[in-house]
Amino acid sequence: MRESGNAVPDIDILLDLSHLYNVTINEMLEDIDLLRELTGKETRHSGIAYFVPEQEREYNIAWATKMKNGKWVNHNWEYTRKVNPSMDNVGKQIASYDGIILEIGTGPGGGYMPYILKANPDATIIISDLSPTVISEWKNFLDKTVDSPNLYYAVFDFCAMPFKNNSIDIISDGGGIGNCDGEKSQALKEAYRVLKPGGKLITSTGFVNKETLAALPGEVQNVLIEKRPDIFEDLYEDTVLAGFSKIDSVISGCWYTDDDDSAIADLARSLGVNLKFTSYTRYCTKE
Repeated sequence: MRESGNAVPDIDILLDLSHLYNVTINEMLEDIDLLRELTGKETRHSGIAYFVPEQEREYNIAWATKMKNGKWVNHNWEYTRKVNPSMDNVGKQIASYDGIILEIGTGPGGGYMPYILKANPDATIIISDLSPTVISEWKNFLDKTVDSPNLYYAVFDFCAMPFKNNSIDIISDGGGIGNCDGEKSQALKEAYRVLKPGGKLITSTGFVNKETLAALPGEVQNVLIEKRPDIFEDLYEDTVLAGFSKIDSVISGCWYTDDDDSAIADLARSLGVNLKFTSYTRYCTKE
């Protein structure tokens, strides 16, 4: 039988496939839009669901243009193909859970998404960011690079997630909450709201500890405290207040602003310092 769309596959074959993949026959025959099921909103013809304006935010245009022209997504993907014990391990852990994975704050680095796909190319992942350019770049790249029908794309604010209550199995966050535009405490509350009972938020970010701050020149301390007080927060208390009662934190190392292209790295360089951030991975379960 040629795949012309004019015939329905043999019912016995459908039954066998249904049992093999643990899905209903209806699910196999229907073109289900996962994002529509989770949010009530249709995905555009572009294959991207927008919950904020499709145009890049004005203050972010220069950065987004630099990111696109520099092919950061391509370069970062190649970097993630190398062995990275820490990220590979977390990616495997995330991929080992069943269900829908929501990667928030994907950014041009991809967060945990590339490492999840390395561990399980068939994982179901919603790739999201507040930047339309970031998501467009990832979709264009992954459409040509990986053969997966289980990747979905959405642009939204983490502080106002469009998903229904108790609808997501796993939220993976490779730094999105730590770099969100709004209140990080609100982003954590939203993560708790949309997770299913038993669902997990696996989040990684970094902060400047008190010892590192104290070692800086006084004038540098004053500027950082005034302009970026958020970099001194480890968000543990906010995570508890969001509703998570089972939280396990693992210190995963450190990173320095001289090796980064973020806004805080630019600020540190303008102050003549190389800031050390302590990195952690936090496993939070919604009980």
